[in-house]
Amino acid sequence: MRSKSLFLLDISEIAPKSAIDISLGSAKIPKKILAVFCTQFASILKAGVPLIQALNILDAQIENKKLKKIVQTVYEELQRGKGLSEAFAEHEKSLPSMMIKMIEAGEISGTLDLSLRRLAQHFEKEVKINKQVKSAMRYPMIVMIVTVIVVVFLLVLVVPSFMGFFETSDSELPGVTKFLLAISDAITNGWMYILGGILLLFGMFRMYKSSPKGRLALDTYKFKLPLIGKSYIRIVAARFARTMSTLTSTGISLTQSLKIASKVVSNKLAENKLVEVEESIREGRTLHASIKDAGIFPPMTMHMVKIGEEAGTLDEMLEKAAEYFEDEADTAISKMTSLIQPILLIVVAVIVVFIMLSILMPIFGMYESI
Repeated sequence: MRSKSLFLLDISEIAPKSAIDISLGSAKIPKKILAVFCTQFASILKAGVPLIQALNILDAQIENKKLKKIVQTVYEELQRGKGLSEAFAEHEKSLPSMMIKMIEAGEISGTLDLSLRRLAQHFEKEVKINKQVKSAMRYPMIVMIVTVIVVVFLLVLVVPSFMGFFETSDSELPGVTKFLLAISDAITNGWMYILGGILLLFGMFRMYKSSPKGRLALDTYKFKLPLIGKSYIRIVAARFARTMSTLTSTGISLTQSLKIASKVVSNKLAENKLVEVEESIREGRTLHASIKDAGIFPPMTMHMVKIGEEAGTLDEMLEKAAEYFEDEADTAISKMTSLIQPILLIVVAVIVVFIMLSILMPIFGMYESI
């Protein structure tokens, strides 16, 4: 290194990957399963069962193969003298970084059961929010799929049956009918090209979405979406507040909590802003002032954080803020669903009426000419 005029700035050991780690893959374990695991783990430890024996009991209860392999590996590593958090850290590709940090904090403070219980509550809240979002989007997706099926059925099977009838008539067809016949002909004869084009566009969108620039642009646009944007902002704020509350309550530093929270919010814009907040904290600024400058969270976030910082109860105020935003998100999602339903029904009705009128208008014209 010296001969090449290089200077060592940082050095760290890379832990060798075992065969079991390779078999686990990089996919994260679902939070619903982790919530049950943390609850069971906390209950066993609270009952006074030794750590190694607790893992042995958990191994017999776990059904998820990936998590079962992790627990078996951690059990073996503990017998070799490693710490619990150190053993779990070797599986960071399959476990949330938040979980590893919470276990480490609980291990150091001697409150591992409490840390695991709070972690379980956090995962349960995350699962609940995700269920609400999926439930709200399920109805619009079903309506859209049914609409596409109905429209394709009409254009492919119903409209062509009238084409021969229209060709035999000498009267001029209305513009809307010509347009409908052109669409029907394109779908009937060129469906392979249309399907190929849709797949190509979908692939290009996936590539753009996976790129850093594309993900940032799409995540930024989510905050501005009509109807959905308001709910999305509150969901991101709730995730941030609950994560920060869970982490800070177990003694994890503010900068470390912000680093983990930036990954949990699942939004690239919010992640970048929280990195800026972390840097601002390192420079000596307060958390509420840094969050205010970020400009992505509702004003309630800054007020609750400010009160928590001044009173020394930041984790409690963040917990209350999370509950508030979760209730707000639930209300906003309900309103959004109630608005989307009639809008979708109107859109479906307009499409079907347009197709029927396009067919009936030339027929009525023929009767009038007779």
